Amino acid sequence: MLHSGLRSLVGRKHAAPLLRTLAGYHWPPRSVWAQVRPLSVSSSKYVQYDTKDYSLPNASWSPLMVELYNELMQKTADGSWTRLPGYKHSVQILKEASLAKIAEVVPVQMIEDSRLFLRITEVQGLGFEHVIFHNRSERKCVCLFQPGPLLEGLPGIIHGGALGTMIDTTFFMTAYFSANAVFTGTMTINFKSPVTLGSVVRLEAKITSTEGRKVFLACEAQSSDRSTLYAEASAVFFQMK
Repeated sequence: MLHSGLRSLVGRKHAAPLLRTLAGYHWPPRSVWAQVRPLSVSSSKYVQYDTKDYSLPNASWSPLMVELYNELMQKTADGSWTRLPGYKHSVQILKEASLAKIAEVVPVQMIEDSRLFLRITEVQGLGFEHVIFHNRSERKCVCLFQPGPLLEGLPGIIHGGALGTMIDTTFFMTAYFSANAVFTGTMTINFKSPVTLGSVVRLEAKITSTEGRKVFLACEAQSSDRSTLYAEASAVFFQMK
């Protein structure tokens, strides 16, 4: 049935190669896609990584995105707010002690071509353009997010999963830098309004309470002037034992 269906779609000439590909005959050699090397947690600071900070303004940022960025940067002058750098690999974000604890639960490994999902492309403006600021005393984060065309769902509108990813990331940064919580337990999102590609979204997440290892958070995703609510969310994160 599959063979006849493919023949009707692409013609007899191309059906056989497609079937062989689907059957797995043309997977790349294991040496290409499975080059995994263990990461020594105790000496991870000596591992060479791409040190570029992807959360700095670039040519793809709209004037509004840059304006809001500069406003938040001014708040860092007295030390109450901190701009969190954005790197390509998750291990560059975590503290050495956190990496050691995570390694007790799951092997910490490094795949040569791995990168954070938010860094799916290095081409400026196509994906998740964002920057996150953290306020330790208020236990909250503010994220500026400008979605690129690779995040489209319906025409001209970003995919709900892309906004959900940005909410989850803002939750994580808030939970981790405010309460050393790293694991997402639950997350609930109520979508209110669509977000157009290229617009600037302001996300604010804060810790609402703690209970043992549980950290409870709330988040709102709004338009840059806060006149439109795109989504509101809640989450529970867990601290490591």
